[in-house]
This record gives sequence, C-alpha cells and structure tokens, in this order.
Amino acid sequence: MITTALVAAILLAAPQDGAKLVPAAKIQTAPAAPQAAAEVKPLGIGDDAPAFAIDTWVKGEPFEKIEKGNVYVMEFWATWCGPCIVAIPHLTELQKKYPDVRFVGVAASESGNDEPAKLAKVKSFVDGKGDTMGYRVAYVGDRAKMSRPWMQAAGQNGIPCTFIVGKDAKVAWIGHPMSMDGPLAKIVDGSWDMASAAKEFADRRAASEMQRAISMAMRDARKSGDYTAAIDAMRKAMEKAPSDPLKMQLMAVLAGPADQPAEAWKLAEQLLESGKNDQMAMNQLAWTIVDPEGGVKSPNLDIAMRAAERAVELSKRSDGSILDTLARIHFLKGDAATAAKLQKEAIEKAPNERMKESMKAALAEYEAALKKA
Repeated sequence: MITTALVAAILLAAPQDGAKLVPAAKIQTAPAAPQAAAEVKPLGIGDDAPAFAIDTWVKGEPFEKIEKGNVYVMEFWATWCGPCIVAIPHLTELQKKYPDVRFVGVAASESGNDEPAKLAKVKSFVDGKGDTMGYRVAYVGDRAKMSRPWMQAAGQNGIPCTFIVGKDAKVAWIGHPMSMDGPLAKIVDGSWDMASAAKEFADRRAASEMQRAISMAMRDARKSGDYTAAIDAMRKAMEKAPSDPLKMQLMAVLAGPADQPAEAWKLAEQLLESGKNDQMAMNQLAWTIVDPEGGVKSPNLDIAMRAAERAVELSKRSDGSILDTLARIHFLKGDAATAAKLQKEAIEKAPNERMKESMKAALAEYEAALKKA
C-alpha cells in the first residue's frame, strides 16, 4: 500500500542529482559500531522500550529503569557533535516546561578507546555547561547497553536522536530533538495517536532502506560501470512509492552512464507534465539534462528548453538561477548571443556574490564563443 508519508520520505531521502540547491547541513554521524555478536531486534514506534542500561550517571538524580507511569526523553548525543550542542538549550527549556518528564542526555557515542578519558571528557563538558544543560546526563561506553538496542535497532545512524517513551513504557516517538515539541506535548497529555505515528515511522524507515539500497547500488555501479542493479533498485522503490525525485534520479542515470536515452526521455516527458506548475521542478529537470558536470551524454535540448522556458514563465523572470539554466540551453543550441544576453540578466538577479561569480564564468564562455563566430 502506498502512503503519503512513504512518498514524502522517499522524496526527502532521494539525492537531487543536478539540482542547483544550497546543500543542507549534514547531521553528524555516530562512529561505526563493531559487528554485534547477536542480531539486534528491530525497534519501532509502539514497541516496548529497551532496557535502560548505563555505565554511570554524570548529572542529575539517578534512576535504575524505565517504569510505567512516567514519560522519558532519551537524547543520544556526543561532545563532538555540533548539532547535539545546538540542541542543548532547547532540551533544557523543555525540561523546565515538563518537570515531571525524565530527560536524559545519553552520551553513548564518544570517540576513542580510552574509557576513563572519554568519561572525563563528558564530565568536563557537562560541568562547563552548568545550568544551560539542565537535565540528567548519563555516560555509556559499552555500545551493547544502549546504542545497539536503541539506536541500531531503530535504524538511526545519526545524532542527535531522541526517543520519547510514554507512560505505558512503549516507544512513542523517534526523531530530531528540535522537532519533538508537538509530539511531547501530546504524549504528556495523553492525546498522542500511537498507531498513526507507528505507521509514519515505518514508512520513513522503509524509504530510508530503499534509498540506502539505491545508494549502495550506485556506488557499485560507479566502480564497475554496470548500472543494471542501480536501475532495478530505483524501479523497485518507485513501485512502492512513485515520486518525481526518484523518477528524476532514474532519468539522469539512464540518460548518462547507463546510456539508455530513449527510456530517459520518456521519463522526462512525464516529469514535464507532473511538474508543469512548479518552477523549481521545471528548472531542476532542465538543469539535470544540461548540467556540464552531470554526465548526460546526448542531452535532449528540446525537452530541456521546454522545461526551462516554463520555469522562467512561472518565476516571472525573477530568479537568476532559472535564467542561468535557460542561457545554458540556448548556448548548447548554438545561440551564443541569446545565451550571453540571458546570462547578463541572470547575473543581475543572482541572490549572492558567490553565485554571481559562477555565472560570470559562464558568461565569459558565451562571449568567447561569440568572438569566434
């Protein structure tokens, strides 16, 4: 069954190859764990919370186990993790707002093999934060105690990561701490829809697993030059949750290294129709086709032109990056004069100096071609 949540999750997970977008800051990833001796039981929303097993308390009133009747917030973090540090004040404010909720900062991802040194580092960090880190903190060096049964079992590979355990001692929510306010409020007041949350989490996890399969297949394909498995992985993902980003990704592979342009342009025509009212979708389609670093061997300039012109129309000529795309297509079609004219307009409407410098390099290319004509 295809759900909206699964489609959205795939959309977010799929890399936007060829898109001229500002990359988001990457979440710090916890150090890789050694291979577990036994297979870890999967953990999802609605499951019983795993055991609470730590090495030592660093701050706050200790407790021994998760008990029914209390709400718990387990925040997995590390001293080396920038996003974790950014989230600390927010967690402190939530602890003040919900004094009966047991917030615990679980330091289970410190790097290195010297356990006394790792613990000392955590203690020093927490002491330095003082009241700005206003909740319990625990240290765990043994990954079998918390990292595997919580993080690994839930398919979580990055920190910060938060688990909220409800009064029934079941995992009620898993996600980034900056997104926990709404769920926590409902979990505390008893209005949380566990069934819907469980379905949404399962969809996100399925999307992540499908995208991981695509990424692994693409990595292997780049080494071997055989893109059959990567294409199959993309098609399998689209069968479960069809989305334009996945279709765009497949189109780029087919038009590029897989050298199957006929099928690629069929997908491009579909993307032209489905995204015709979305200026960014149209610009992305056009740029994916003509990006000089994108690897498309024989770009379909007619499809790219239609997409770029539609993007310019929708943007009312206000977006420099869209005009830049249209200029590139005119240049590839042999019209350097129009390309140069459009590029000058794009530079005027570029949002920052960095983008302007890149656009000026393209303008120089177009003007050089004009001189040779």
